[in-house]
Formats: sequence, C-alpha cells, structure tokens
Amino acid sequence: MELKELRKSCESRKIPIISPATEVFLDKILKKYKPKICLEIWGAVGYSSIYIWWVIKTWRGKITSFEVSYPAYQEGIQNTKAANCYNIISYPYDALKAPIKKLVAGPIDFIFIDGQKNQYGKYLKIVEKLSSPQTVIIIDDVIKYHNKLSSLYRYLQKKQIKFKILQLD
Repeated sequence: MELKELRKSCESRKIPIISPATEVFLDKILKKYKPKICLEIWGAVGYSSIYIWWVIKTWRGKITSFEVSYPAYQEGIQNTKAANCYNIISYPYDALKAPIKKLVAGPIDFIFIDGQKNQYGKYLKIVEKLSSPQTVIIIDDVIKYHNKLSSLYRYLQKKQIKFKILQLD
C-alpha cells in the first residue's frame, strides 16, 4: 500500500494522521540525526510509523509503536504489512500502562508523541527513563491543542527542559 492511498483512506474516514508539513519536518529531522531506535506513542492506523520507517530504513532503524485503540492497532498491523515494512513492532497498549522498559531496547534515539494531548507530560515522564541527552523528541499538535497541554508545560518547567515550538501548518 502506498502512503498516498492510506492518506486518502484516512482522510475520507476522518482518521487523524500527521500533516504533509509534519512529514517534511520529520524527514528533515530523521535524516539529520539518523536514529536507530525509535518510539512512537499512539501510532493509530500506522501512517506515521510507515512514514518514519520509509525514512529510517536506509540505516536499518527500528520503530516500536504503541496504540491504545485495539481496532486502530489491528489496522496499523495490516497497513504496515501491506506497505512491506519491517523493523516496526506495534503493541496494543496504552503507553502510560505498558511495560515500555521491557518492550523497547534503550536508549531510544527518537521519540514521536502524538497521543492524548492532556497526557503529554505523563508520556514525557515515562520516556525520560528510556532516553539520553541526545534523544530527539517530537511532540505533535502543541499549537493546535495548546489549551490541553498543562501537564506537558508543568513537566517541562519542573525539569527545566529547554524546548522549541515550531508552527508547521
């Protein structure tokens, strides 16, 4: 399956996926840092996992993805198989409750978070233990859903983490 087809399918069914501008941004970041171990929180139907894999497959990168919705997880498995992707491992777990340390070999080089917006701070707390100072973390939709991100900003302030917000689309 081609990503164009999957995008059309998702758009017609109103399934949220990463924007084309986010794809361009991810491509640039992934090619710059060349991560080998990637983590995705809330992979939905697999679109972003497939996109990331197409970029990192050159250097044999691996992706572990978590999706809380079992039907979306199942569709993601089907979509990654149809796209002939390998090195993508998906789990049908809420990342807040999953034994991530046992399921993901760390340290993780790249983390993409696009889950439940009001839980972003909690996601960061979990992945903090699996990351290193060189880990690149991308958090999607922080401008669009700024009113739901109080836990994220509290976490960043508490940990005194420097961050940059970029408007892509």
